[in-house]
This record gives sequence, structure tokens and C-alpha cells, in this order.
Amino acid sequence: MMRLRKVIIIVLIPVIVWLITRYILRPSNARILRSHFARKRIAMIIAHPDDEAMFFGPTLNALRKLASETNPGSPELPETNLRLLCVSTGNADSLGEIRPGELRSSAAHFGIPPSNVIIFDDPRVQDQMGVKWPTDAIASLVGPYLTDVDVVITFDNGGVSGHGNHISLNDFAREFLLAQGETAPEVWVLKSTSILRKYISFLDIPYTYISNQFFHGSSRSERSLVVASDMREYANTRDAMTNAHKSQMRWFRWGWISLSRYMVVNDLHLL
Repeated sequence: MMRLRKVIIIVLIPVIVWLITRYILRPSNARILRSHFARKRIAMIIAHPDDEAMFFGPTLNALRKLASETNPGSPELPETNLRLLCVSTGNADSLGEIRPGELRSSAAHFGIPPSNVIIFDDPRVQDQMGVKWPTDAIASLVGPYLTDVDVVITFDNGGVSGHGNHISLNDFAREFLLAQGETAPEVWVLKSTSILRKYISFLDIPYTYISNQFFHGSSRSERSLVVASDMREYANTRDAMTNAHKSQMRWFRWGWISLSRYMVVNDLHLL
């Protein structure tokens, strides 16, 4: 009898978590997604080609799905709907001539046309792991592309991987938000997690939903958003990485694709 109870508990807990996630938490996040992103002009700022697939794939899949709901029949995101601004060519390994083309190919997997992909090559903001970029240099590059946007999406102050270039984009976003004052667009940042959560793939989805809904308070939950990919969307993000960013496909990238929760779930927070 005791063993049977343990089996029932082991089976019941995941089922309850799944039901809560599927029927209570996901609809709430879908409402937040529509209210903040539907029919909005959006700029996603990344540091390097491949950031969009390695870190923001679930968000891009969700935005494409949202755009298709509001603009049925269109295979691509509307030209004014999403700009992908990449601050460097990713030239750390002298591949700066190849990687911009890979980024445009990857963007196509998410319905982003080449005209919406803007890639900068400036000596002040080159791909270097331990370096933080000057925010005024970032502003001079991306600023002209933000004058007509409603929403900006970028990294938080942990940069997901602690990469100095990623963190610099958060520094810029905070300065930009303050400088714009009441006319500023919404700025959403991708939350960094612990090393343990980073590599448990889809197992992190229920925890992410529940923690955002219940651990932050009701007012805070309106300022946070969870987007999770289904298997088809995960496969799309995987293909964007493996088929487009071929120059980056070293052995450890396969580990990231297989284990990283950022391939299947994003939680965004409003600054």
C-alpha cells in the first residue's frame, strides 16, 4: 500500500503541474503577449549572429505566431513589425564576413525578411568575450532604428552567459529608457538563470511559469512574460542554428541545442 501511494504521488505531481501550466498559466501569459506585442513595432537588439537562435528562439517563434494571428496568410512578419539589430558581425574567430549571411538565413526561419536584419560592423563594438562595449557607441548605431518602435527586446544585466557584450546591451537599454522618459518604448529583457536551470531543457518550463506567476506578486506578474515552444517550434529554432549558423556548429553547440532551456523557454521582464 505504501509503495502504491508513492507511485501515485510520483505520477500525480507532474500531471498536476502540467495541468496548471497548460490551463491556468499559459493562457495568462498569452494575454500578456497579445496586450504588449500585438500590432506593435518591435526591435530586438542582439550582440552577435546566432544570439537570436541560441537565446531568443522561443520569443521569435511566439512573435511569428502572434503576427500570423493578426495578419493571416502572410508567411513573413510585416516589415514594420520586427527589426533584428545585431551590433557586431561576430568576428572573434575572423568569421565576420560569413556570419552576417548566416544570421539572415537564420532569421528567415522565424519569418524575418532580410530587409529587417540590420548588422553593424564598427571598431568600437567588436566581438570580444570579456569586453563591455561603450553605451554611447551602441546608441550611435542602433539609436536611429529605435525612433519609431513601440517595444525593445534585449538581454538582462546577466547577459544569460555573463558575456560582456550581452551585458553592454542591457546597460544601453537602461540608459536609453531613462533618456527617453515618458516617450520611451517598452523595454523587455531576457532573464538569466542559474547554471543548473540553464541546462535542464524543457524540465524548466513548469518552474518558469509557476515562479513568474506566484513568486513575483500579482503586480510583478503583469510585468513578466513566459513563452514556451512546442516541439515543432523547438525544431524550427534547432534548424535555424544547425542549418544557418554552420560556422558555429562545434561539438559544444550540440550540447547547448540539446540541453539549454533557452532553446525551449524564455522569460522576459519589463524594465
